[in-house]
Amino acid sequence: MSDFLPHPFWNFSLELYAGEGVAEACLDLQERRGCDVNILLFCCWLGASGRPTLTADRLRSILAASDAWQSEVVKPLREMRRRLKDNVWPGALPETVDAVRRRVADAELAAEHAEQLKLASLHSPSPDRERPPEKRLRAAVGNLGVYAVCLGVVPDDKDRKAVAALMRATFPALAPPEVAEAVGLAA
Repeated sequence: MSDFLPHPFWNFSLELYAGEGVAEACLDLQERRGCDVNILLFCCWLGASGRPTLTADRLRSILAASDAWQSEVVKPLREMRRRLKDNVWPGALPETVDAVRRRVADAELAAEHAEQLKLASLHSPSPDRERPPEKRLRAAVGNLGVYAVCLGVVPDDKDRKAVAALMRATFPALAPPEVAEAVGLAA
């Protein structure tokens, strides 16, 4: 990862994704709802950094710019990595297949990084470092709500629980009941 261009969004994403329950929540939303994990992380980053909530029109234009990269680069790499992991390859040495899978995983990570740099270049208003954490939480939840609208998803409790995991990791200083209330979970 040392050859990746540094960026606050990328650094935030690495830290957040390593948080308790975040990877599982992101992958659940990716599998069940067709979410782009980078967009989920982007919505969190914008809110956490004190930036204003995205409008649906603005997010749709961002999605239009990132969808081709996702569908033509990231998803094929992900599918190849999964095929290498899940299938038996007669005649191939398992350690050789594993080495190829690791290289494909590295390429997938590099493609995700490139997408994040693109996302940040498309929409990165100045952060408001003085914005209170409660307002940042509402902005992040609002961004994810706008994303759900753009995807045509009506969030259910499973979605809210996944978003709550993202918000608890994004805003660890806030009390879990405050996060639960912000995402619409019953206390």
